[in-house]
Amino acid sequence: MIMERLDQVTDPIRSIELYRYDVNVQRQFSHGAWTNRIHGFIRIAAGDRGGWGENIMAINREELDLNEWLNPLQDLIGMTIGEAVRTVMSRLVELGSKRAEMVEMALLDLAGQLLGQSALELLELDGKEPVPGLFCILEKDPEKVRERAQESWHQGYRTHVKVKLFGDTQLDKKVIEAARGIMGQETFIIGDVNDGYRPKKSDDSLDGIVVALRVLQEAGLNACEDPANLTVPQWVELQRQVGVLELLPDAPLRPAVDAVRLAVTGMGGIYNIHPGCAGSLIHAVELARKIRGFGARLMIGDDSLVGPACTVWQQIAIGLSADWVEALEKPGESDAFDACVTAQDTYRTADGRVSMSGRSPGFGLTMDEKQLRTCSRDYSKLEAI
Repeated sequence: MIMERLDQVTDPIRSIELYRYDVNVQRQFSHGAWTNRIHGFIRIAAGDRGGWGENIMAINREELDLNEWLNPLQDLIGMTIGEAVRTVMSRLVELGSKRAEMVEMALLDLAGQLLGQSALELLELDGKEPVPGLFCILEKDPEKVRERAQESWHQGYRTHVKVKLFGDTQLDKKVIEAARGIMGQETFIIGDVNDGYRPKKSDDSLDGIVVALRVLQEAGLNACEDPANLTVPQWVELQRQVGVLELLPDAPLRPAVDAVRLAVTGMGGIYNIHPGCAGSLIHAVELARKIRGFGARLMIGDDSLVGPACTVWQQIAIGLSADWVEALEKPGESDAFDACVTAQDTYRTADGRVSMSGRSPGFGLTMDEKQLRTCSRDYSKLEAI
């Protein structure tokens, strides 16, 4: 149905612009650290409208050739939106899921604007109720965890908090206890291990992972995201063994087009659709519907996004009636982007929920492009040759 709607737009794509937005903030994970990241804000234009998208283009790098990054998209110029979406979907491996996702995001935004419909309407999503925001803490030092948990509390994010874990049971126990000590007993705490308790798939026993997860549950953990690199049957068996601690598969659901085929019921109590790694919003929505069919809860995660993709994924979370959304604009990282926004449909309520003020055409984001140029480190543009 959505492709039929996209085919109603006959205006050809006339330009693709790419803005380089740098974030130099360290982020700690079980597999290493990010010291900086390069985000791309993309604008695709047709008729008298432009649609926005975002994704991370590089991590822990200083140099990036925007022209080289854009060149594989040259043949989209002159295509209709429907043709472009089909082309990007067919070239997912070649383009990579991050580039494909940000391009499709911009195309859906553009299509909605040209049709005078919200992107949620195009995606046939009818959820309207606010969705809890999930505050994420990426700290190893328990004292810093407590400081960040206090920030979460003061900003109104009191119902759900996520902490990064590191595959070290004693360290992870201290991190969870630090967060729980500030947030209290009512907050739902998720720990994300990024496969830290078994980085590579193995046929070895799950016993060691089960023991570790029971320790973390006793420390106050409610759900564990990607505790280990597991096969699908191992996910199901591990969830059976850990009982009330809810597993939260994330990495197995990337990209969404593959997860639609491979995900099964019983892998966890909650399933995470990971923005920035889904490869396609259209397939992500299809995956979300399958997850709901399992009777499981649905989380819209994050990929350290800071700009246009935050409002997009927040709207998708609302449209899907997700249980919570992690893709939030980040103080200290999104500030320069925020200063360029002239209109946006999503906003945060005092109690830490993400809500919508209305449903504008597309995703409802308008930007001061001149201002954005001033806060971008680099800029490039494709047009008809």
